[in-house]
Order: sequence, then C-alpha cells, then structure tokens
Amino acid sequence: MPDNRVAPRREKKKPENPHEKGAETFARVFVDELAAGEIGKASPSFPAGATIVREKLLRADDAQPALVTVMIKREKGFSPKTGDWEYAVVDGPLDRIVKRETTGSCSKCHAQAAATDFVFKTYLK
Repeated sequence: MPDNRVAPRREKKKPENPHEKGAETFARVFVDELAAGEIGKASPSFPAGATIVREKLLRADDAQPALVTVMIKREKGFSPKTGDWEYAVVDGPLDRIVKRETTGSCSKCHAQAAATDFVFKTYLK
C-alpha cells in the first residue's frame, strides 16, 4: 500500500482506558491509491478495493499502535447496508484479526457517515 499518510488526529480526554468512550487517543491514518483519489472530496464515492487503515495510538509518540482498524470497499452488492464496506480490527502487534464484520458496532457507527460513503473524515481537519 502506498504511504499516503494523513496527519495524526488528537481526540479528547486522557488515555486511562483506551476502550472508554471519549478516551484521548491519537491516530495515524493511511489510504491506498484508490482511497487517496476520493478521501479529500466533499462527497466521496470510493471504488471497490479502496482501503483505509487507522492506527490507534495511546500517546502521540507511540511507535506501535494499540489497535489497527481497516476498511476495505468491496464490490457492489457485497453489503448494501454498509455501502459495501468490510471492517476489520487487528491487534496492535498485527498478530491476529480481532474482529471482521459487515454488520455490528463498526457499521452502526459508520452509518452516521453515509453522506461521505461511510467514511469519517474528521482526521483531515
């Protein structure tokens, strides 16, 4: 995947518990060439194969992420409720896929971003 990095985003609160809603964490976001062509648009329409990877960091200077989330745009009809996105959560050391889904907590949250093809773009600010 090409190194199309997006600037780190600082979220709110202290990182006492990284799973607590609203806990302060940091992120590094990477997009492949397919996603890079759409990510900056006001109304993106990501093509099949577009991949977005977000590393969740507990501190801005962490070398290894605590968690990695991946979105892969699949072919039309793969999962109409999620805009054809597949979601995966991978542990920080990249040893195992923790979760893989088209329905569930990832898709419920990303449904709020349907206007931007189910992709949150707050980290682009």
